[in-house]
Amino acid sequence: MSVKFVTVTGFMLIAVLEGCAASPPKPTQVQVSFNLPPRDAAPTAKHITRGAVSGTPQHVGFFYSVNPDCSSDGLVQLQLKGSPTHGSVAFAKADGYTSFPSGSPSHQCNNNKSPGVEVVYTSQRDFVGVDQFTVQGVGPHGAYMETDYTVKVLAPSAN
Repeated sequence: MSVKFVTVTGFMLIAVLEGCAASPPKPTQVQVSFNLPPRDAAPTAKHITRGAVSGTPQHVGFFYSVNPDCSSDGLVQLQLKGSPTHGSVAFAKADGYTSFPSGSPSHQCNNNKSPGVEVVYTSQRDFVGVDQFTVQGVGPHGAYMETDYTVKVLAPSAN
């Protein structure tokens, strides 16, 4: 299992989820935002179901922190809380887009890439079925969040 820890300072934690990244054409992107709770709020957990092809690295999440003026506020610190039974998870630095809703004052940030940390899941070769893991993160001013992932792993196509 490969896990990288990244230092964090920030204002807002966002998770962007991408579709299958295995082969062209470019995958459809699905984006989900996670705003960190205020410092005195109780931690919240999110649950996300994703798909992957057996033995192929799959990008399942993207976390980053931005300031109100859309500039990066640094990288988010992520780690595994619960490891997958049938695969591995790696964290990799990458650039991605925010997904603020149209009514948000930060909606214009969606036009700019921000540095962040991708969550990449890879199943064991020839594994087909359901795997699960949990990512925990620390954001601005020590705010904490958890994301539980369920990954439905399919067999590679016979093409």
